[in-house]
Amino acid sequence: MTRKDPTAAGKYRPGYEEALRLVDAGAVDVVFCWKWDRFIREPLDLEYLIPRFDKAGVRFAEADGIIDLGTDSGRLAARILIAVAKAEQERKSERQKLANEAAAVNGKRRLGTPRPFGYAKDHVTPDPVEGPAVAEACAVLLGGGTLSAVMRGWTTIGVRPVQSTSGRGWTRQSIRTILLNPRIAGLSAYHGEIVGPGDWEPLVDEETWRAVHAILEDPARKPPRGVRTLLGGLARCPCGNVVSGMPNHRGQRVYRCQPPTRNRHWAAGHVARQAAPVEDYIEMLVKGRMSREDAADLIVLPEGGPDVGALREESTAIRATLEEMAADRALGLITRAQMLAATERANLRLGEIEAEVEHAARENVLAPLVAAEDVGAMWADMDLSLQRAVIRTLMTITLLSPGMGARAFDPATVQVTWRQPA
Repeated sequence: MTRKDPTAAGKYRPGYEEALRLVDAGAVDVVFCWKWDRFIREPLDLEYLIPRFDKAGVRFAEADGIIDLGTDSGRLAARILIAVAKAEQERKSERQKLANEAAAVNGKRRLGTPRPFGYAKDHVTPDPVEGPAVAEACAVLLGGGTLSAVMRGWTTIGVRPVQSTSGRGWTRQSIRTILLNPRIAGLSAYHGEIVGPGDWEPLVDEETWRAVHAILEDPARKPPRGVRTLLGGLARCPCGNVVSGMPNHRGQRVYRCQPPTRNRHWAAGHVARQAAPVEDYIEMLVKGRMSREDAADLIVLPEGGPDVGALREESTAIRATLEEMAADRALGLITRAQMLAATERANLRLGEIEAEVEHAARENVLAPLVAAEDVGAMWADMDLSLQRAVIRTLMTITLLSPGMGARAFDPATVQVTWRQPA
């Protein structure tokens, strides 16, 4: 197809295009079809085809003999029939939209769609492999991990996209779409708006999903620099700029102050040093700190934390009140000003509740290390993005130049400032 035909909503129809090619080439006298509405889909199709067939001197006919574009009465009949068919199509579409909306409001699963990732073919029962994979992905993000880490994890365990027919694997966007879907929290949505609980089993609780949603929708969220290295984008040069990991002219991995963003007014020089000794030293510090008996103090939650159940009940009550006010306004029982003021207060409180629920769901990235019998083995098993999140949580790092000709690693050239528990 060399151009976009205005018929069939711009979709490519090979048989249709071949028929028109034969018409234009004068290779046929008649185009005959079984049912006219399989050839002419839209009123625009008809008005496009009439002059084209007339110019080529080609007749159009169908098996039932209802449509004949070669006569004025046949064209009139065609216009009437296709207008009626179009109206019925629009009514059917409207009925389907209303049915989908009603199903969403009532928490029913959508029919006629591919099964959602994480669920079995009935769209309701969690898949024994994909369901836990979704829950683990949420835990990775809440622990400071990345979508890339989730993608590597899902690829490793062998789960595949539901609709992948070409052998293509995961992308960050496809995983992001799954984790942003309120369905995984047992919530029913219509046109992107949550309309109530669904009648399927959630893969994660609502507060976990809302926390993940907040992370993924955060406009300040950007892929971390140096994500392929342990300290790239985390450690700093004495000038205050972050370092990035890169190979030097000998092919050795080094951490170097990033030239595009370095402090040009810094006169003491910028750091560039071998990466491996620094990484070994930082890993030793992390494992040592997390092996201490007081490591659990780093993740002790403050007393008096939010009651998530009570917050969810309050949120439900506020939304029910908003619906009642809308009904009262329609009946003239309250004024527009009263409704606007009450709605503003309600939405403000809903925002506060959502923030509290999101905060309550966030997992401390240090928890797996605190609970591990072998901190070293747990550290080795962690994804790079989680290791970086641990380092970011525990410390700030400034790399100093080791000096000209230095061969032995000097711990004094790595300045570590331990962060205090919140």
